[in-house]
Amino acid sequence: MKKNIAIMACTAVMLFAGKVNAQLGINVGYAPVNLSTVVTSGNTATKTSSEMNGFFAGVTYNYGISKNLGVAFGLQGRYNTKTSTGSANYVVISGSDKSTTTQILLDVPVLLNYSLPLSGSATLTAFAGPTFSYAVYGNTHVSSSATVLGSTSTSENDYAMYGDNSTNNRFDITAAFGLQFQYSDFRLFGGYRLGLLDLNSSDNVNTTSSGLFLGLGYNL
Repeated sequence: MKKNIAIMACTAVMLFAGKVNAQLGINVGYAPVNLSTVVTSGNTATKTSSEMNGFFAGVTYNYGISKNLGVAFGLQGRYNTKTSTGSANYVVISGSDKSTTTQILLDVPVLLNYSLPLSGSATLTAFAGPTFSYAVYGNTHVSSSATVLGSTSTSENDYAMYGDNSTNNRFDITAAFGLQFQYSDFRLFGGYRLGLLDLNSSDNVNTTSSGLFLGLGYNL
């Protein structure tokens, strides 16, 4: 884990090196994530998926390599969340459960980009590259209530996504690609990201991430 943190720290330092020659931009957007899990038992593989809403905000420095070619280094925070509800009803028992999962990640995208000038101040840019992600926080809060013969009881429990008792991995690398339309200093961009690493350390469990993203940006 220390090695992963060192990689991200070195990349973050690169964001601020040569600041004078970089184009600074700020970004916000929506980035839902789909976690696909395959559990293997003998010759049988069972696949399940879980979707979370995601939101991000951050900064980008775009360095020009040539007239239309550049490489953009970014640093952004991402917040993922999912809420699930369930209920049970019996002859003398009724109950409900609500679970809320929250996750906070730090992303460092490194995207090669090529721009084509359009009419006026507009440009169309294609980009692709890796994003290095580290989960700094993850938790599932479960609230349960049950009614037995007219008497209601409630319970609140938290389950950490990461730590010594968890098989979830904090570090991920995703391959991202997409398009960006820019007019003057305003940018609209979108694309797709595909996880390259297994997010579960269990031998018989493989979890990968994927998802679309859509964002707005402004060059300072």
